[in-house]
Amino acid sequence: MPKTLNIAVIGAGTMAQAVHLPVLRRRWDRFSIAALVDHSPRRRRESSEVWGIEEDKRYESVADLIAAVRAKTLSIDAALLSTDGLHVEDLLALMRRGIPVLVEPPVGFSAEEVEQVASFERMTGRRMLMLAYPQQYDDSVTRMSEHIATKDLRMVDHEVLMPASQPLYGGAHVTTSSYDLPTEVRSRRRKALQAAVEAGTGPGATQRDRDLYVKGLLTGVAHQLSVLEAAYGPIARVVAVRHWPKGVIPGSIELLGELEGGAQVRLVWHYLPFAPEYSESLQVLSARRRMRVELPAPAHADLRSTVSLREKKSGVVQELTTTAPKGAVELMWEAFHAFVEKGKQPISGAVEAQAQVVLLREVLASIVAADGRDLEVDPKAEKAEESEQAEETEQAEEAEKAENAEAAAEGADQEAAAAAEVSSDPEMLVQLDRSASTEVDGEPAEGTPESGSAAPARTPAPDELLADEPPADEPLADAPPVDADASVQDSAAERPRD
Repeated sequence: MPKTLNIAVIGAGTMAQAVHLPVLRRRWDRFSIAALVDHSPRRRRESSEVWGIEEDKRYESVADLIAAVRAKTLSIDAALLSTDGLHVEDLLALMRRGIPVLVEPPVGFSAEEVEQVASFERMTGRRMLMLAYPQQYDDSVTRMSEHIATKDLRMVDHEVLMPASQPLYGGAHVTTSSYDLPTEVRSRRRKALQAAVEAGTGPGATQRDRDLYVKGLLTGVAHQLSVLEAAYGPIARVVAVRHWPKGVIPGSIELLGELEGGAQVRLVWHYLPFAPEYSESLQVLSARRRMRVELPAPAHADLRSTVSLREKKSGVVQELTTTAPKGAVELMWEAFHAFVEKGKQPISGAVEAQAQVVLLREVLASIVAADGRDLEVDPKAEKAEESEQAEETEQAEEAEKAENAEAAAEGADQEAAAAAEVSSDPEMLVQLDRSASTEVDGEPAEGTPESGSAAPARTPAPDELLADEPPADEPLADAPPVDADASVQDSAAERPRD
């Protein structure tokens, strides 16, 4: 006879009360509710009274639970972690005590966060985490690949219509969430959760991006991915993503992808708050067959999934419909029992959770890119950088202007000094005056040669002529030969009378 496992239920929220606790109570042959943990005193008291948990088996925190285990006042074989906040810290605390855990997804909001759990499992060499995806263990899902093999698969079309919580959990009589925590505790929990989501979405994400990531991708599309992985494996490549209506969160999300063998996948998730009921269906195509799978909401444990298979045989279309023998949640808990008792590996654990977070982060990045933004670029930092660059450019221009002004001032001082030097030197003034006489307004003076020609002989001053002229009776040395008559005539005309 299978062993009865003592289960600690951590988190007495909607999923625990509507989905898990009813199965645990019904399957008393396999499970016993050994303890209940919740940070809200009111919810802890009310849910314990409903499910018959004694007062000495109620705890405020995981730390209190582990202290009781360490003191041997409590014996547990496994735990259900169904809290509404961060999981990793509590997970690691339980796993260090060797306690296997069934975890309501998401495990974490970033690959780095989930890596802490995956790394611990690798270090111990033992898988201790199982993700609470009930429909991964639904009989209809596990047999999909038997009806249409992966090698024959052409297309998978998976659509979910998600209403508000009332159609899903209204019949479970869930005790209302309580806000009887101290203000500082609520504030600290909210800030820690916000920081984890920001780390998962990136510095460029807006609050709407973060809400879409948590409410649409991690809690909606992630469920569809889990069903696909259980039947045919994970998506190997994301082809296209879109989100609509614009500005509505979480709205509708469509993902087109491709499996390893080349088969195409279309996942569509609609959040329709006023829809009358939950609806989930898959249509799977091969060259010869068409399969349709209808999956009820996990909260409706008494409903069963169905598979309809249509194909043509001997010229006649035949259809075969089968109904699953058990509900998906009960089958999941049976799988968890085998995981704890016999070590049978779960379909999804820490490694699969990490890969899923990476894929959904890529999907979010694609949605944001369609708006012309980037999750890796912080708009505030980008604006600050642009402002800093503009300021640096302005400073460089101001420095250049100052340098030019200083150079101009230095040039003016040099000109003034040169002018003062010239005015104090009469000989230089004469030379400048003579050189200036050869130019008029920057052009060569009339009768002067252009630049590059031989300079004309300077006309000597009268006193220089008298000083340098040789005596009239002496012949000019080295004088060129001249006409005799002209020479006599000129000499007679210019010689003074005695």
